[in-house]
Amino acid sequence: MALTQELYATPASRLDSFVAQWLQPHREWKEKVLDAVRTVEQFLRQEHFQGEHGLDRDVRVLKVIKVGSFGNGTILRSTREVELVAFLSCFHSFHEAATHHQAVLRLLWKAIWQSQDLLALRLECLRLEKRVPDAIVLTIQTWEAVEPITVTIVPAYRTLGPSAPNSQPPPEVYVSLINACDVPGNFSPSFSELQRNFVKHRPTKLKSLLRLVKHWYQQACHPGSRRPHPQCSRRVQMGHRRSEGLPVPETGLLL
Repeated sequence: MALTQELYATPASRLDSFVAQWLQPHREWKEKVLDAVRTVEQFLRQEHFQGEHGLDRDVRVLKVIKVGSFGNGTILRSTREVELVAFLSCFHSFHEAATHHQAVLRLLWKAIWQSQDLLALRLECLRLEKRVPDAIVLTIQTWEAVEPITVTIVPAYRTLGPSAPNSQPPPEVYVSLINACDVPGNFSPSFSELQRNFVKHRPTKLKSLLRLVKHWYQQACHPGSRRPHPQCSRRVQMGHRRSEGLPVPETGLLL
């Protein structure tokens, strides 16, 4: 709680200095993480997956983007969790994305274990994470990085297609989303570019504010085995609900 207490004692005029000193990542450390993640991104872009029954025979990744704090530029120092959204050629609608989601996860699982490039990154763990939607999570331990790096891969339907950063989706996209009638949040990755761009192109001041709020939330609401800080309120929670006392991973936060 030391950093949290220091944050409460920091006047507004020194908040920029607090962010730079305690929260903003070091460039060298960030590059080490991103170098490892680039290998995963390259694997996804170059791999052609052999589709199962009901899928296209040749499944390709149309685009890979980093989402969450690494994607929008609000990463906290020492965060080692990166989330990737992979838009796939085999999804032609929200319905197909929901129907074949598990089959695609099986294809990814098999291909990752067969990738020499990923195994060379000292792949330590590969698991399926139950969430909305389910995702593949792999942990790699590179020679350059001291701590292991966790990469989450979420397959998605590219409903937006190629678009300018600030362009708005046509109304038909939301009509098809409503008609899909699936679990709330299941198709959120399809709109991840909108979510990322909403923050990515904002001023540094706003990103610093988001770093401060995320730091406060992680320290005050989930301080290890201690009780949540009395200032914690449900109305300011930014991430998914977690068990009390457990730390919230960076990829669990929306911003």
